[in-house]
Amino acid sequence: MIEDRNAGTASIHQFLSCQPLFEGISPSSLIGLAKASRLKPAPKGSFIFFQGDPADAAYMVWRGVIAIRLENPDGRELVINDMSIGNCFGELALLTGEPRSTSAEALVDSEVLLIPRFAFMAALEQEPCLALRLLEITARRLQNSSKREEALAFHDAEQRMAYQLLHLDELAKDKGYLTLSQDELATRVGLTRQTVATILGRWRRSGWLLTGRGHIVVLNRRELSLLVQSQEVYGEE
Repeated sequence: MIEDRNAGTASIHQFLSCQPLFEGISPSSLIGLAKASRLKPAPKGSFIFFQGDPADAAYMVWRGVIAIRLENPDGRELVINDMSIGNCFGELALLTGEPRSTSAEALVDSEVLLIPRFAFMAALEQEPCLALRLLEITARRLQNSSKREEALAFHDAEQRMAYQLLHLDELAKDKGYLTLSQDELATRVGLTRQTVATILGRWRRSGWLLTGRGHIVVLNRRELSLLVQSQEVYGEE
């Protein structure tokens, strides 16, 4: 069992003070959050929480990348968001009191800052600016969700894959090198693994990328970008 790590109140306080979410809140509220919070290791492939779990904390990414996954009743999964350093997630379930509507999985070896519900809600009640920033974050995520839904609804298979590869490349620590399997890519774009493999093979032969076991190397961002912007309909194989 992986135990939570005590990073020290000073380190956590410094981290929180640098995040836009907590900009402008009082020193006492920030100290209260820092004292109550703790670091939680999240090795690659581990889950911070599952869809349907009770909500007892909010989280911020200390290091690494966390994928937010949505599972349909028929068992199909879709990655709907990626959280990077400083991003807050899991907070909406605290506000609604409902079980988790998504799951959160570490894409790489990561650590998250766990902020207990009592501390988060106390700061929210005392700091109106925190509530305003949460509204801003929610609005921004709704916009991003709308863009993603548009991509899934109106873009063909190749455009959806190109869009996702470029998005992941922006998040990657080593630009151009994506630690991603074909199954994971299929989950992100709502396609079958066979369709994903066919398109990747065609792009590999064109010199746009390289593929290996569990990774993709992007070689030609320009062609992928042009494909995303194209209005021509290719049709899914």
